[in-house]
Amino acid sequence: MSSSATSALARASAAEGNSRAIQQAALCDLDIKALVALTAKPEPDLRQLLTIAQASFKNLLPLAVTTLPAQLLAQRPDVYAAEKEVATASAQVGAAEARRYPRLTLSGSIGTMRYDVAGSTTRMDTWSVGPLALTLPIFNGGQTTANIEAAKARYLNASSNYHGKVRQAVREVEEALVNLNSTDARRLDSEISAKGYDQSLQATAQRYNKGMASLLELEDTRRTAFASQSALIALQLERNRAWIALYRALGGGWDLNAQAATQPQS
Repeated sequence: MSSSATSALARASAAEGNSRAIQQAALCDLDIKALVALTAKPEPDLRQLLTIAQASFKNLLPLAVTTLPAQLLAQRPDVYAAEKEVATASAQVGAAEARRYPRLTLSGSIGTMRYDVAGSTTRMDTWSVGPLALTLPIFNGGQTTANIEAAKARYLNASSNYHGKVRQAVREVEEALVNLNSTDARRLDSEISAKGYDQSLQATAQRYNKGMASLLELEDTRRTAFASQSALIALQLERNRAWIALYRALGGGWDLNAQAATQPQS
Protein backbone atom coordinates (compact mmCIF):
# COMPACT_ATOMS: atom_id res chain seq x y z
CA MET A 1 0.00 0.00 0.00
CA SER A 2 1.37 3.43 -0.98
CA SER A 3 -0.14 6.85 -1.33
CA SER A 4 -0.65 8.62 -4.65
CA ALA A 5 1.91 11.24 -3.58
CA THR A 6 4.62 8.57 -3.38
CA SER A 7 3.78 7.31 -6.87
CA ALA A 8 3.76 10.86 -8.27
CA LEU A 9 7.15 11.50 -6.65
CA ALA A 10 8.62 8.41 -8.29
CA ARG A 11 7.34 9.45 -11.73
CA ALA A 12 8.52 13.02 -11.25
CA SER A 13 12.00 11.92 -10.18
CA ALA A 14 12.31 9.57 -13.16
CA ALA A 15 11.16 12.29 -15.57
CA GLU A 16 13.57 14.83 -14.09
CA GLY A 17 16.50 12.44 -14.35
CA ASN A 18 15.66 11.57 -17.94
CA SER A 19 15.38 15.26 -18.86
CA ARG A 20 18.79 16.02 -17.37
CA ALA A 21 20.34 13.07 -19.18
CA ILE A 22 18.97 14.27 -22.53
CA GLN A 23 20.19 17.81 -21.87
CA GLN A 24 23.67 16.62 -20.92
CA ALA A 25 23.88 14.40 -24.01
CA ALA A 26 22.95 17.39 -26.19
CA LEU A 27 25.65 19.53 -24.57
CA CYS A 28 28.23 16.80 -25.16
CA ASP A 29 27.18 16.56 -28.82
CA LEU A 30 27.57 20.33 -29.22
CA ASP A 31 31.07 20.18 -27.77
CA ILE A 32 31.99 17.34 -30.12
CA LYS A 33 30.69 19.33 -33.11
CA ALA A 34 32.90 22.23 -32.02
CA LEU A 35 35.93 19.92 -31.71
CA VAL A 36 35.26 18.56 -35.19
CA ALA A 37 35.34 22.12 -36.56
CA LEU A 38 38.54 22.94 -34.67
CA THR A 39 40.49 19.76 -35.44
CA ALA A 40 39.09 18.97 -38.93
CA LYS A 41 38.90 15.31 -37.89
CA PRO A 42 35.98 13.06 -38.89
CA GLU A 43 33.45 12.81 -36.09
CA PRO A 44 33.65 8.98 -35.72
CA ASP A 45 37.45 9.16 -35.35
CA LEU A 46 37.17 11.99 -32.84
CA ARG A 47 34.61 10.12 -30.76
CA GLN A 48 36.89 7.09 -30.70
CA LEU A 49 39.83 9.20 -29.51
CA LEU A 50 37.71 10.74 -26.77
CA THR A 51 36.53 7.30 -25.64
CA ILE A 52 40.10 6.03 -25.40
CA ALA A 53 41.32 9.09 -23.49
CA GLN A 54 38.24 9.41 -21.27
CA ALA A 55 39.92 7.87 -18.23
CA SER A 56 42.85 10.30 -18.31
CA PHE A 57 40.59 13.35 -18.58
CA LYS A 58 39.18 12.91 -15.08
CA ASN A 59 42.35 13.97 -13.27
CA LEU A 60 44.11 16.13 -15.81
CA LEU A 61 47.27 17.70 -14.37
CA PRO A 62 46.48 17.52 -10.63
CA LEU A 63 49.62 19.53 -9.73
CA ALA A 64 49.52 23.16 -8.58
CA VAL A 65 51.46 26.17 -9.92
CA THR A 66 52.26 29.17 -7.74
CA THR A 67 54.89 31.18 -9.66
CA LEU A 68 56.11 31.47 -13.24
CA PRO A 69 59.20 33.19 -14.73
CA ALA A 70 58.37 36.60 -16.18
CA GLN A 71 60.44 35.74 -19.27
CA LEU A 72 57.68 33.39 -20.37
CA LEU A 73 55.56 36.39 -21.31
CA ALA A 74 58.06 37.28 -24.04
CA GLN A 75 56.99 34.23 -26.05
CA ARG A 76 53.47 35.60 -26.52
CA PRO A 77 53.04 36.71 -30.14
CA ASP A 78 51.29 39.96 -29.22
CA VAL A 79 53.99 40.94 -26.72
CA TYR A 80 56.74 40.03 -29.18
CA ALA A 81 55.14 42.07 -31.97
CA ALA A 82 54.70 45.08 -29.65
CA GLU A 83 58.36 44.81 -28.59
CA LYS A 84 59.48 44.88 -32.23
CA GLU A 85 57.31 47.93 -32.86
CA VAL A 86 59.10 49.72 -30.02
CA ALA A 87 62.50 48.81 -31.48
CA THR A 88 61.44 50.03 -34.93
CA ALA A 89 60.08 53.30 -33.56
CA SER A 90 63.29 53.85 -31.57
CA ALA A 91 65.37 53.36 -34.73
CA GLN A 92 63.18 55.86 -36.57
CA VAL A 93 63.85 58.44 -33.85
CA GLY A 94 67.58 57.94 -34.34
CA ALA A 95 67.25 58.26 -38.10
CA ALA A 96 65.24 61.46 -37.75
CA GLU A 97 67.86 62.88 -35.38
CA ALA A 98 70.61 62.02 -37.87
CA ARG A 99 68.91 64.06 -40.60
CA ARG A 100 69.43 67.17 -38.49
CA TYR A 101 73.19 67.19 -39.15
CA PRO A 102 75.03 68.03 -42.41
CA ARG A 103 75.57 65.19 -44.86
CA LEU A 104 78.24 64.70 -47.49
CA THR A 105 77.40 62.71 -50.60
CA LEU A 106 79.94 61.61 -53.18
CA SER A 107 78.86 60.24 -56.53
CA GLY A 108 80.97 58.52 -59.16
CA SER A 109 81.29 55.50 -61.44
CA ILE A 110 83.81 52.86 -62.44
CA GLY A 111 83.58 50.98 -65.75
CA THR A 112 85.57 48.27 -67.48
CA MET A 113 85.48 47.55 -71.22
CA ARG A 114 87.43 45.07 -73.37
CA TYR A 115 87.58 44.65 -77.15
CA ASP A 116 88.88 41.56 -78.95
CA VAL A 117 89.70 42.33 -82.59
CA ALA A 118 91.78 39.96 -84.78
CA GLY A 119 93.44 38.41 -81.78
CA SER A 120 94.27 41.75 -80.27
CA THR A 121 92.75 42.67 -76.91
CA THR A 122 92.16 46.26 -75.95
CA ARG A 123 91.07 47.28 -72.46
CA MET A 124 89.35 50.58 -71.75
CA ASP A 125 88.86 51.20 -68.04
CA THR A 126 86.99 54.36 -67.12
CA TRP A 127 86.28 55.93 -63.82
CA SER A 128 84.92 59.19 -62.52
CA VAL A 129 84.45 60.73 -59.09
CA GLY A 130 82.15 63.61 -58.21
CA PRO A 131 80.46 65.77 -57.71
CA LEU A 132 80.75 66.23 -53.97
CA ALA A 133 77.47 67.46 -52.42
CA LEU A 134 76.98 68.96 -48.97
CA THR A 135 73.48 69.04 -47.50
CA LEU A 136 72.75 71.51 -44.72
CA PRO A 137 69.22 70.99 -43.30
CA ILE A 138 68.95 74.48 -41.90
CA PHE A 139 66.44 76.43 -43.92
CA ASN A 140 63.65 73.84 -44.36
CA GLY A 141 60.86 75.53 -42.47
CA GLY A 142 61.20 73.36 -39.38
CA GLN A 143 60.56 70.13 -41.29
CA THR A 144 63.47 68.34 -39.63
CA THR A 145 62.27 69.25 -36.14
CA ALA A 146 58.72 68.22 -37.03
CA ASN A 147 59.95 64.83 -38.30
CA ILE A 148 61.86 64.27 -35.06
CA GLU A 149 58.83 65.12 -32.94
CA ALA A 150 56.65 62.82 -35.05
CA ALA A 151 59.15 59.98 -34.66
CA LYS A 152 59.24 60.53 -30.89
CA ALA A 153 55.44 60.49 -30.78
CA ARG A 154 55.37 57.18 -32.65
CA TYR A 155 57.92 55.81 -30.20
CA LEU A 156 55.84 56.88 -27.20
CA ASN A 157 52.76 55.33 -28.77
CA ALA A 158 54.58 52.05 -29.45
CA SER A 159 56.03 52.05 -25.93
CA SER A 160 52.59 52.66 -24.40
CA ASN A 161 51.11 49.88 -26.53
CA TYR A 162 53.91 47.51 -25.42
CA HIS A 163 53.30 48.28 -21.74
CA GLY A 164 49.58 47.70 -22.24
CA LYS A 165 50.22 44.33 -23.89
CA VAL A 166 52.50 43.29 -21.03
CA ARG A 167 49.99 44.37 -18.38
CA GLN A 168 47.22 42.46 -20.16
CA ALA A 169 49.45 39.38 -20.40
CA VAL A 170 50.26 39.58 -16.68
CA ARG A 171 46.56 39.94 -15.86
CA GLU A 172 45.61 36.88 -17.92
CA VAL A 173 48.35 34.76 -16.34
CA GLU A 174 47.44 35.88 -12.81
CA GLU A 175 43.74 35.18 -13.40
CA ALA A 176 44.54 31.70 -14.73
CA LEU A 177 46.78 31.00 -11.70
CA VAL A 178 44.06 32.19 -9.29
CA ASN A 179 41.48 29.92 -10.93
CA LEU A 180 43.92 27.02 -11.01
CA ASN A 181 44.87 27.33 -7.35
CA SER A 182 41.23 27.87 -6.37
CA THR A 183 40.15 24.63 -8.03
CA ASP A 184 43.06 22.81 -6.41
CA ALA A 185 42.05 24.11 -2.98
CA ARG A 186 38.42 23.02 -3.49
CA ARG A 187 39.20 19.65 -5.04
CA LEU A 188 39.74 17.70 -1.82
CA ASP A 189 36.58 19.05 -0.16
CA SER A 190 34.52 18.28 -3.27
CA GLU A 191 35.82 14.73 -3.42
CA ILE A 192 35.06 14.18 0.29
CA SER A 193 31.58 15.66 -0.18
CA ALA A 194 30.78 13.50 -3.21
CA LYS A 195 32.04 10.38 -1.47
CA GLY A 196 30.09 11.10 1.70
CA TYR A 197 26.80 11.76 -0.12
CA ASP A 198 27.28 8.60 -2.19
CA GLN A 199 27.73 6.54 0.98
CA SER A 200 24.61 8.18 2.41
CA LEU A 201 22.66 7.25 -0.72
CA GLN A 202 23.76 3.62 -0.51
CA ALA A 203 22.81 3.43 3.16
CA THR A 204 19.41 5.03 2.50
CA ALA A 205 18.78 2.64 -0.40
CA GLN A 206 19.45 -0.33 1.89
CA ARG A 207 17.08 1.06 4.51
CA TYR A 208 14.43 1.64 1.83
CA ASN A 209 14.74 -1.94 0.57
CA LYS A 210 14.14 -3.14 4.13
CA GLY A 211 11.14 -0.88 4.58
CA MET A 212 12.90 1.40 7.06
CA ALA A 213 12.96 4.53 4.84
CA SER A 214 10.37 6.22 2.66
CA LEU A 215 10.65 6.91 -1.05
CA LEU A 216 10.66 10.63 -0.32
CA GLU A 217 13.73 10.21 1.88
CA LEU A 218 15.45 8.04 -0.75
CA GLU A 219 14.78 10.49 -3.59
CA ASP A 220 15.93 13.44 -1.53
CA THR A 221 19.20 11.65 -0.70
CA ARG A 222 19.63 10.59 -4.32
CA ARG A 223 19.13 14.18 -5.53
CA THR A 224 21.72 15.48 -3.06
CA ALA A 225 24.25 12.80 -4.06
CA PHE A 226 23.82 13.50 -7.78
CA ALA A 227 24.18 17.25 -7.19
CA SER A 228 27.42 16.64 -5.32
CA GLN A 229 28.76 14.46 -8.15
CA SER A 230 27.79 17.12 -10.70
CA ALA A 231 29.62 19.75 -8.66
CA LEU A 232 32.74 17.57 -8.61
CA ILE A 233 32.62 17.10 -12.39
CA ALA A 234 32.06 20.84 -12.87
CA LEU A 235 35.10 21.51 -10.68
CA GLN A 236 37.23 19.16 -12.80
CA LEU A 237 36.02 20.95 -15.92
CA GLU A 238 36.81 24.34 -14.38
CA ARG A 239 40.32 23.15 -13.52
CA ASN A 240 40.97 21.89 -17.05
CA ARG A 241 39.76 25.22 -18.43
CA ALA A 242 42.11 27.03 -16.04
CA TRP A 243 45.03 24.99 -17.42
CA ILE A 244 44.00 25.86 -20.97
CA ALA A 245 43.69 29.56 -20.05
CA LEU A 246 47.17 29.49 -18.49
CA TYR A 247 48.59 27.79 -21.58
CA ARG A 248 47.03 30.43 -23.83
CA ALA A 249 48.15 33.30 -21.57
CA LEU A 250 51.76 32.09 -21.84
CA GLY A 251 51.75 32.08 -25.63
CA GLY A 252 49.76 28.98 -26.51
CA GLY A 253 52.74 27.06 -27.89
CA TRP A 254 53.83 29.86 -30.24
CA ASP A 255 57.56 29.38 -30.93
CA LEU A 256 59.58 32.24 -32.41
CA ASN A 257 62.45 29.96 -33.48
CA ALA A 258 60.11 27.56 -35.26
CA GLN A 259 58.35 30.45 -36.99
CA ALA A 260 61.64 31.95 -38.14
CA ALA A 261 62.71 28.58 -39.57
CA THR A 262 59.55 28.37 -41.70
CA GLN A 263 59.85 31.89 -43.12
CA PRO A 264 61.45 32.23 -46.56
CA GLN A 265 64.98 33.57 -46.56
CA SER A 266 65.51 36.78 -48.54
